[in-house]
Amino acid sequence: MFLAKVSINRPVMITMLVSVFVVFGILAYFTLPLNLMPQADLPYITIQTIYPGAGPAEIETQITKRIEDAVSTISRIDYIESYSMDNVSLVVLAFELGKKIDVASQEVRQKVDAILNEFPADAEKPSIDKFDPGSWPIMELILTGDMDSRGLFEIADKTLKDRFSQIEGVAKVNITGGQEREIQVKLSDRTVAQNLISLPQLAQILSAHNLNMPGGHFLQADQEYTVRLEGEMESLHDLQNLDIPTPYGTRKLRQLALVSDSGKEIRKRAIYYDNFNRTREDNVVRISIVKTSEGNPVSIARAVYRELDAIRAELPANARLVIVDDDSRFIRSSLGDTLSNVFLGILFTGLVLLFFLHDLRSTLIVAVAMPTSIISTFLAIRLSGFSINILSLMGLSTSVGILVTNSVVVLENIFRHMQMGNTRRQAANIGTTEISVAVIASTLTNI
Repeated sequence: MFLAKVSINRPVMITMLVSVFVVFGILAYFTLPLNLMPQADLPYITIQTIYPGAGPAEIETQITKRIEDAVSTISRIDYIESYSMDNVSLVVLAFELGKKIDVASQEVRQKVDAILNEFPADAEKPSIDKFDPGSWPIMELILTGDMDSRGLFEIADKTLKDRFSQIEGVAKVNITGGQEREIQVKLSDRTVAQNLISLPQLAQILSAHNLNMPGGHFLQADQEYTVRLEGEMESLHDLQNLDIPTPYGTRKLRQLALVSDSGKEIRKRAIYYDNFNRTREDNVVRISIVKTSEGNPVSIARAVYRELDAIRAELPANARLVIVDDDSRFIRSSLGDTLSNVFLGILFTGLVLLFFLHDLRSTLIVAVAMPTSIISTFLAIRLSGFSINILSLMGLSTSVGILVTNSVVVLENIFRHMQMGNTRRQAANIGTTEISVAVIASTLTNI
């Protein structure tokens, strides 16, 4: 075989060439992203439309059906699924695998934008998203402490969410649990009836009196000044003393309604169970960190751990922030498991060859060939845009078995020719050339 002859006649050149692959393979390994699963662009598009207060029948006729009719003309659609529920319409478009997801998303957006004026006035603008199987939380944290749920939510939403969102590779930070602050104005039926109060008109008055708005600009000499009307209320007292016109004269809001600094209705709760310590905490806020499609879970987790000490120092004394789930641990364990299997395969292969061949030099050649091949593979993985994940690690584990088989077969044939009286160079050349086609064919069957 040509490659075997060159390797025998030009050992220095081949050694330098292999060394280049090994060096760049090592460099590529440290820059490879680590993921649980490989990145996959599945051709699925979801269209979600919120229509507050509408039932399934209204959602279907006024939202879902119109969206289905608009997008059905897009090419290469495999099937369409739609769900009409209370307050929300969800349409799922599945395209054929050859369809580019970015092109499909743009086409869907254009079709939906063209029918926006046909939707009810109270319906929100449809949200069009690509389905990303990798957009799951990679880390889960809980914020708990000896304080009310409003205080916990305030810390999570105003402080922790911003800090974690700034980490490179983080797409979004989801918050579940706690209670969001809300100023409530409650009127009794009797008060509304006696004062002939229009609730929509009252809502407009409250909105208009709690608003900052630009007022243009004016010139004075050679200076230009901007004008802004500051109308937002700064305290609960200001809201209580707001003048409300009624048919019987102007009244203060506190005379008509109960104004309180309260919280929104809790629709989602977070409860933490610690199965090891047999404890349960009801007053918690769950913080879920979701990575981008290109994000590295291991790098993100390391950055979160680095930030934790500084964040905990800024938290109130009666608040605790704890990591309860970290996917990067499983990824690192999988990587360590695979690499340990590779090293064990190299070790035991060398011992078996040494036991049967009684030749230390030949054993070392095989023992060096296997890690050299695997390390060089990291360069090909990097150039191909792949990541280190369960599937690529499985491929590396499989390749170790292929390398062991090929090494044993080639080395045994070389030894056979040496026993027939050929020199080392002749045996290496003839022994490799004889079975090169068979070795390549057996490797291709695995590929």
